Amino acid sequence: MNRFSSSFCKAQAVVLAVAAIFTGCVQSEKADVAPPVKVTVQSVSLSSYDNPVSFSGTVETAETSTLSFSVPGTITGIYVEEGQHVTKGQVLARVKSDNYVNAGNIADAELAEARDAYARLKKLHDANALPDIKWVEVQNKLKQAENAAEMSKRAVADATLCSPVSGVVSRKFANVGQTVIAAAPVIELVAVGDLRINVSVPEGRIGEISEGQKAMVSFKSLGIDSVVGQVARKSVVADPLTRAYAVKIAIPAGGGRILPGMVGDVSIDLSAKSDTVATADVLLPSQSVLLGSDNRTFVWVVEHGKAVRRIVKADELASGGILVTDGLSAGDSVIVAGMQKVGTGTPVVAELQRTEN
Repeated sequence: MNRFSSSFCKAQAVVLAVAAIFTGCVQSEKADVAPPVKVTVQSVSLSSYDNPVSFSGTVETAETSTLSFSVPGTITGIYVEEGQHVTKGQVLARVKSDNYVNAGNIADAELAEARDAYARLKKLHDANALPDIKWVEVQNKLKQAENAAEMSKRAVADATLCSPVSGVVSRKFANVGQTVIAAAPVIELVAVGDLRINVSVPEGRIGEISEGQKAMVSFKSLGIDSVVGQVARKSVVADPLTRAYAVKIAIPAGGGRILPGMVGDVSIDLSAKSDTVATADVLLPSQSVLLGSDNRTFVWVVEHGKAVRRIVKADELASGGILVTDGLSAGDSVIVAGMQKVGTGTPVVAELQRTEN
C-alpha cells in the first residue's frame, strides 16, 4: 500500500510539473507579444481640382547673348536698332580698324621677308653649308612672323561685330563714337524661337507640379486665348523674400508676336496628375526620410497594421521638408512621427497627422 501511494504521489507530481511548465510557456509567449506602437502617419494623395490653378508670369528667352568686341576701339557704326530681327552672321557694329589694318600690313611684310629668308637659307642647309644654330633661328623667325600675321588678321576681323545666332536685338549698351574696351557689352541679343514664361508658385503648390506637365498660356493683350506650354524646369530653392518657387514653362513663339518681357496668364491643370499613376511626388518632414546602412533612402509606411520599409527617391530639398519623387503611391500612409520605435513587421496604431489651417 505504501509502495502504491508513493508511486501515485510521484505520478501526480510529474503531472503538476508538466502543467506548470506548459502554463509558464503560455504566459511567457503572451508576455513576449509587444503592444502596438503608436505612430503618426501622413497620407499620400494626389490633389485633384475642378478648375486649373492660375498664375501670372513674364516671358523670357531661354538664350540671351551679350555681345562685345574682342579688341578695344572707337565705335564707327552700329547697324541695328532695338527690337530688330537679325540673322546669324549679320554685321551688327564696327570699331575703328585703321590701326589694326596697318599692323596687319606690317605683319604681312615681315612674313614675306621671313619666308624669303627661309627659302634662301634652306638651300644652304640642304647643301650642309649652314650651321644648325642658324637654321633653327631662321625657322623660329618664320613661325613668329606667321603667328604675328595671323593675330593681325584676327584683330582686323574682331573689329567687326557679327551676330552669332538669329534673334532679336533687345538692348544697345553703346553708341557711335564711344570708345569701348575689350569685352565691354555693346549689344544684347535674344533668341525668340525658344521662349519660356516664368511664374512664381507658392510652396504649398510646388509639390504638385512636375517637369513635363502641360499648361495653357494666354496673352490677352495680343488676343491669344490659349497656347499649349510644358513645364520645362522648376526651382528647388525658394525665393528668400516671397518664399515662392520659380517654374519655367516652355511656349511656342506665336509667329513672332510673343516677345520677352510680355505678361501672360498660365493655367496648370493639376488634376492631370490623377490617382491612377503609379507614383506621386509628396513633401515629407525631413525626419521621416531616412538613410539606410546600404546608403539607400527609405521611409516607413503602414501596411495591414504593420510597419514596412519602403525604398524611395528623395533628392530635392524644399521648404518644410524633403520632396520624395519616386517610391510612393496614392493612398500610402507614411510614418512621420514615431518611426524610431518601429522595425520591419512591427504592429502599429496609426494616427493621421493633423494639418494646421
